[in-house]
Parts: sequence; C-alpha cells; structure tokens
Amino acid sequence: MPDDPTASHRASQAALYGQPLAEIIAEIGRALGLNQARIAAVLGLSAPMLSHLVAGRRVKIGNPVAHARLGQLRALAADATAGRVGAGELADRLAGIEASSDSWATTELSTAASSDDPGALARQTQGMFRGVAAAGDFLSAADRLDAEFPAIAELLRIYGAGRSDSAAAHWARSTTG
Repeated sequence: MPDDPTASHRASQAALYGQPLAEIIAEIGRALGLNQARIAAVLGLSAPMLSHLVAGRRVKIGNPVAHARLGQLRALAADATAGRVGAGELADRLAGIEASSDSWATTELSTAASSDDPGALARQTQGMFRGVAAAGDFLSAADRLDAEFPAIAELLRIYGAGRSDSAAAHWARSTTG
C-alpha cells in the first residue's frame, strides 16, 4: 500500500503559505469567529474543496482570486486579534473581501487607504506578503539580497517578517518623504 501523501502535502503547504492550510484556516476561524463553510464562501471555494485542502488531500489553492482573498483574511484575522477591528467593521471588511475579484487584493488596499488608521495599508501589505511565504523565507531572501539590493532586502524584512508597528513606521516614512 502506498504511503499516505497527507504529510507531504502539508509540508508543501507550509512551504507555499508559511504553515499548513489547516493551521491558517483554524487561526482565521478563531480570530474572526467563522466556521470552515463560511471561510470557504468568503474565499470563493466550495466547502468540500476547502475541506480537502485543510485535510491535506490537496496542496494549493489554484484560483488566484481565492489566494488573494486568503491573504486578505489573514491580514484581517491579525487585525482582529490585535484589537484593531471592531465587530461592525469586521462584517464590512468580510463583505469587501468576499466581493473582491482582484487577484492582488487591490480592493482591500484601496479600502485601507481611505481608513482613519494610518497603519492600515502597512498591515494589508504585510498580509499580502505573509500570504505568499513564511517569515523565515523572507529573512533568508533578504540576507541573499542585502549586499547588492539593500532597499529590497529591507522591504522583505519589514513587510515579510517584521512587526506591524515597524511596517507602519516604515510606511509613514516612505509616503511622507
């Protein structure tokens, strides 16, 4: 009987998303008070497809819009966990994510740009980075680029692995200068 590919699939997910999708979806669910079926609906995936991804029977989200929405949900979950999002705003932002059809999350960024929170764009940018790779991957890439491209290395460190307050401070320096 062949080996169960679940462990391999979860390792591949961790390489793609920074951690297995089961952990990501569980974190989103806890932070936002959503069940897996609701998360699937917001992502634009069928509940059975998300179930296959979470169980490790499939490796990756093939739909670029759903992938972008996952990054937006992760950023929203981080904001909710940090207390930066109230219940009323949470519902509005979830609806915005669900309605988004952009594969690079431009809808969420434009919403954040008009918010009263000057760090919102920085956190959204971090969410997009963290939807692509793990912090360690960004740090490793930054180390490789540091000698020849220090400004790019700094972006990778700040938005891929840095704290939200550091990203907000960097964003403020970069946009007011």
